[in-house]
Amino acid sequence: MNSAAGRAPTSADVARLARVSRSTVSLVVNDVPTARIPEATRERVLAAVRELGYAPDVSARRLRAGSSRLVLMPLPRIPLNPAIDTMIEHLSEKLRESGLTLLVHGDRTATGTAAARTWAELRPAAVLVTADRCTKSSVALLRRAGTEVLMISERPVPWADALVFDQERVGAEAAAHLLAVGHRHLAAIVPSGPLQSMGRDRAEGLRNAVHAAGARSEEIIMEATHDSAAAAAAAVRRPGGPTAVFTYNDEYGALLHRALDDLGAVMPDDVALVGADNLPIATFLRPALSSLALNPLEIADHVCTAIRSMLERSAHTEPVVAGVLATPLLIRRETS
Repeated sequence: MNSAAGRAPTSADVARLARVSRSTVSLVVNDVPTARIPEATRERVLAAVRELGYAPDVSARRLRAGSSRLVLMPLPRIPLNPAIDTMIEHLSEKLRESGLTLLVHGDRTATGTAAARTWAELRPAAVLVTADRCTKSSVALLRRAGTEVLMISERPVPWADALVFDQERVGAEAAAHLLAVGHRHLAAIVPSGPLQSMGRDRAEGLRNAVHAAGARSEEIIMEATHDSAAAAAAAVRRPGGPTAVFTYNDEYGALLHRALDDLGAVMPDDVALVGADNLPIATFLRPALSSLALNPLEIADHVCTAIRSMLERSAHTEPVVAGVLATPLLIRRETS
């Protein structure tokens, strides 16, 4: 049995096919734990759901219940990598256990009130978004629409709930390792483009740790291209250049690794490298790249807890600021 052409199946269609009431369909589809539905009836309803391809109208459910169970996550401007993918997948699972559904929104460009209007049309209970996509007025717009906002930020935001990633700590941990193995002149790669802000924070963490130890540091701006990596490698290998480099992450580390190899540099004897994120590419290189590992599962757990707490509070209070970046764990390999 098919619904009318061009029309999405409704709960009424499911009820007719399963020979039950619409309320029974609702109880089965929503898996209401207190409902006393005979197993045969439940199976009949689920079979009708599968046959018709029925999916509940989430926005309509929100209008009836007063709130949705959607958590909207607009994709960040920065490129995704396996660590971020793992975090998103685990976050989706943890939210599902709490009766929430994570919906990833593919528009990476919209910002401010224009973005907020688009997100509000989907009627989410909450939006999880990077700070560069939001303004004070856009957060206010979403709250007026009944949507809470949790921002992922590099520093506290006075007008919104925020999860703060302490990026300086990543650079400081890289510096601690390189200083411990004897290096006194360190460099930090700072990516150009959308990653630059985060890169500068990581470089700041390295610089502070290096200067506290009475050593030297510098920054090298690098694009994610072979030509830019070649220029960065030449800067590293200049007379009196740094003997160790924190490469921002493993992808930039791989580019610099190749460029240094092209110059005949021996790692770690001539120059030591440490990346971050512990991506698979780090182990593919020869010599293998040392890397700082961030636990994406632990980060997802922190994010889920913050979202639940935000949605469960009775009224909006002072903005919540929570640090979610666990201590980076150094995975020491052959380049350091």
